[in-house]
Amino acid sequence: MKKISCNIVRDILPLYLDDVVCDETREMVEEHLQSCAACRAEASSMKKDVVLPASKSQRFAEAKVMKNIKHRIFRKKVIVCAITVAVVLAAGVGGYAFMMLSKTMIPYEKSGVSISAVTLAEDSQNAYLYFSIDASDAAGTVCHDPVTVQTEDGEKTVVILYAYSTPWSRYIESRFGNNSDGESGMTYQMLGNADEIDEVYYGEFEPASEFYEDPAGFLEKAELIWSGKE
Repeated sequence: MKKISCNIVRDILPLYLDDVVCDETREMVEEHLQSCAACRAEASSMKKDVVLPASKSQRFAEAKVMKNIKHRIFRKKVIVCAITVAVVLAAGVGGYAFMMLSKTMIPYEKSGVSISAVTLAEDSQNAYLYFSIDASDAAGTVCHDPVTVQTEDGEKTVVILYAYSTPWSRYIESRFGNNSDGESGMTYQMLGNADEIDEVYYGEFEPASEFYEDPAGFLEKAELIWSGKE
């Protein structure tokens, strides 16, 4: 077979690599490549650079696969975000409920509760009972309306109250003071007409339904802090 030059072979190489030459030309190029290191290197370099274009159907299939992958990734992200938000909200609501609604009765000796009989300027004929509280960690008070109770000394009209704290009032508010001026006391609250109340007790009386059924039983566990006989 007639020997061909390297320039001709290199011109034919792209067609040879694409396998679009006739058998005779292929044999001629392969014979030349066996004896020419420079052309073999050129052919090897061309093979590395050749990128066959994907067919339209292949590109469509690849695009569909990528779309499905992106959709699954997006869906997972949405699910993860929704779960994260739900967990954060649940933790926030649970934390708020614990900090603000978890009540603990303050012992009487730490409550700073005091009872006072006060005569109002507009009603000088009657004295009214008020109570105040001076516990720095108090979140609030619970006070029952005057109720008539049968005791060993006969019927008496009594009031029962207690102060309570919450984790928020104990660990947060107590560190900064309950009032803007830094004082800890609470506003006076009226219990009722002093002439109509015989005794005031300090103690927990929850639940209220059981207190109505047996108020005397709750008073036995409460502490007497004021009596009209004093």
